[in-house]
Amino acid sequence: MPEIVPPRIPAGMRDILPEQMLKRQYVLDLVAEVFEEFGFEPLQTSAVELSETLMGKYGPDAERLIYKTWYGSEPGDEFALRYDLSVPLSRVVAMYPDLPRPFKRYQIAPVWRADRPQKGRYREFFQCDVDIVGTNSILADAEIVTVIYEVLNRLGFTKFTISINNRKLIDGIGQYAGVPDDLLPGLYRSIDKFDKIGEEGVRRELLMVGVPDDPVQPLQRAARLGIQGKLPFDEMQAHLVEKENLSADLAEVVLVPLQAQVQDAIDREIPGNEIQSATRDIVQALAPQLRDYYGRQSTIIPGDVVDRLMDLLLIDGPVEGILDDLSAEMSGYPKAVEGIEELRALFAALDAMGVPRKCTRLNFAMVRGLAYYTGPIFETTITEPKAMPSIVGGGRYDELIGLFSETSYPATGTSLGIERIIDAMDELNMFPADIRSTTAEVLVTAFSAETLPKSMKLAAELRKTGVKTALYFEAGDRLGDQIGYASAKGIPFVIVLGPDEIAAGEVTVRRLGETRKDSEQRNVPRSEVANAIRSW
Repeated sequence: MPEIVPPRIPAGMRDILPEQMLKRQYVLDLVAEVFEEFGFEPLQTSAVELSETLMGKYGPDAERLIYKTWYGSEPGDEFALRYDLSVPLSRVVAMYPDLPRPFKRYQIAPVWRADRPQKGRYREFFQCDVDIVGTNSILADAEIVTVIYEVLNRLGFTKFTISINNRKLIDGIGQYAGVPDDLLPGLYRSIDKFDKIGEEGVRRELLMVGVPDDPVQPLQRAARLGIQGKLPFDEMQAHLVEKENLSADLAEVVLVPLQAQVQDAIDREIPGNEIQSATRDIVQALAPQLRDYYGRQSTIIPGDVVDRLMDLLLIDGPVEGILDDLSAEMSGYPKAVEGIEELRALFAALDAMGVPRKCTRLNFAMVRGLAYYTGPIFETTITEPKAMPSIVGGGRYDELIGLFSETSYPATGTSLGIERIIDAMDELNMFPADIRSTTAEVLVTAFSAETLPKSMKLAAELRKTGVKTALYFEAGDRLGDQIGYASAKGIPFVIVLGPDEIAAGEVTVRRLGETRKDSEQRNVPRSEVANAIRSW
């Protein structure tokens, strides 16, 4: 007998059982309905792409999460599972140049990312993307934001915020503040963590932009060993030089502040599951020493520039007033001015399209981490009845398609985090009461082997009238067990067709309540059963 294989799946993957699938289908059907109301058309692309199609499009942090796939016994680099739906769309547009422009498509399909699994985040999950390719008009960006609003509004979310920004303005802010162009990607990555690590965390990260990665992991390892009591302070300098291969002069520069930070963590009795996070904070707290040491050999963001950046990122108030002030302040930075005018036009278009201002926010600290965005960007969070992570994100990516073709096309779009939306609706009890746990509306019982052909015929007739009907197969089972099966499945109606009912030209229809007292039963003429169930 072959060895039994334990039934399990990889971390971050999951099975979705029928009751949950019905809720998912409700959401997906509603989303697709909204997309099609705006004139978007469905598209499907391959789950497996060539690695060259995906790599070099997302930025290094994202590309570490791309799954490679191969056939045969030897691993290869030729193929990869799609990371998102935007890059495959860009490939499609380049492969099929005769598609009419603007090309408005939506796609609802799974993607794969080797991310750290956590609540609301999976390694295999569905994305719902809606994109417009082939127009520079700001109305396209406004329509994407309007679709986001309409979907969330129809699903029943009442308190959500669509944060809006513009990559051109972020570039301009960086240039205005004095950030060198080659450090702008690091600027994006740091600011993009604002919601996760807060103002002070972003400030620390910005101070580390330009500092080489080489000493970060060795310092974190030494800090962890120190917190765990495995590395005495009097051995720490030698450990950094001999075990972690740091230069002797760098080890000397960071030793005292590193020991002070480790001692503080020990005094605070950091729990074991928070040590990794604590060591990251410890290394970031060494920014002054690391900046002083590496500033002589690499480009870093000056401290006063970080202060100016933070002041700009925290600006808040009425949209028009903020944009007027920025326009006057940044008149000498053409890219920033272009971004400001696009934002002004976008908010005006949203007003005309009926998106309430209370649902949108101009947010300079939202930059979207992926490298391919070029203009307006959007990100949506639920604010009440409880704050939740981002559930929708997107923006304009005018240069991405040009990576696959000599002819590039402007494009804008968004992706709905359907998994997070479904999880949020579950947690907030937002699904309509009429979404049941099964597709069947009726169970036709098998009273006996002799009456089973009549039951089979009745089930077929009900299906032809549009009633979703299940047939019980085991004629030898007790009628009570058959009714119990229907109750366990959540099937609301049970039909009994026994000898008495057959002789009288009737059926017995039972509507199952939550308890036996709540249940009702009627005898219905055989020819009227479908109408009786609908009216009941």
